[in-house]
Amino acid sequence: MKNIYFLRHAKSSWDDFALKDFDRPLSTRGIQDADLMGNFFRSKKIKLDIVFSSPSKRTRETLEHFFQLEKPSIKFEESIYHASLDQLLNVIFGTPENLKNIMVVGHNPSMHEITEYLGNKFINKYPTCCLAALSIDRSWNELSQGCGNLDFLKKPSELR
Repeated sequence: MKNIYFLRHAKSSWDDFALKDFDRPLSTRGIQDADLMGNFFRSKKIKLDIVFSSPSKRTRETLEHFFQLEKPSIKFEESIYHASLDQLLNVIFGTPENLKNIMVVGHNPSMHEITEYLGNKFINKYPTCCLAALSIDRSWNELSQGCGNLDFLKKPSELR
């Protein structure tokens, strides 16, 4: 059995409209939510083998607050920023089979779309810092629609 976690970055700041989208930092609420979701994740005692992340400023800051001192191996993938469903699947398809617990940190709508696609469940809303967990009983390069079981979908508002 393999597990994959999809984390949407925490809420970003719009204080400086001169910044490019890629360079937007987290807002105060985003920092709080990333800390909160990280605490929830650590309470599950999950050991990640690797994290694939968009390299944007807000995803990097989300990772810093989410993992705090115990950071797993993180690989920044340009293709995750503004990724299509196929681009996300291609990142996952390349995962070595000996890795059993992986996380993808990115943006909407792709985090929402891939969670619905693999879990074959309608999700009404996938807010910032939302975390989905899916269990999968097949090779990483054999992922297809509905192949995963959506174990949980946790939103920061449920933890506040």
